[in-house]
Amino acid sequence: MPKAFAVQAPQRRRSTAADPLKKVTLRLHARVTDAVRALVDAGEAPSSDAFVEEAVIAALRERRRLRLYAAYAEAAADAAFQADMDATTRLFDVALRDGTENAR
Repeated sequence: MPKAFAVQAPQRRRSTAADPLKKVTLRLHARVTDAVRALVDAGEAPSSDAFVEEAVIAALRERRRLRLYAAYAEAAADAAFQADMDATTRLFDVALRDGTENAR
């Protein structure tokens, strides 16, 4: 039997003077707005605005993660970067062993 997913209690969005809410107009397909409204009506989201903001933040976070992983891949292909990392790792290995040769 599949586990039931716990629905988190809706969190109230708080706006600060440094990050105030800004009204924007978006056009979404009717089926998307219907699905969002159904979630709100079922109590799974505090409001349509909050749900859309959460979804946008998640998408932005994923894009940032993908850019970071692309940078990692680029660094992994860079011979000079790899040589520098190898040298740094060797220095750390020396530092970690420092003083432990005679330790019990």
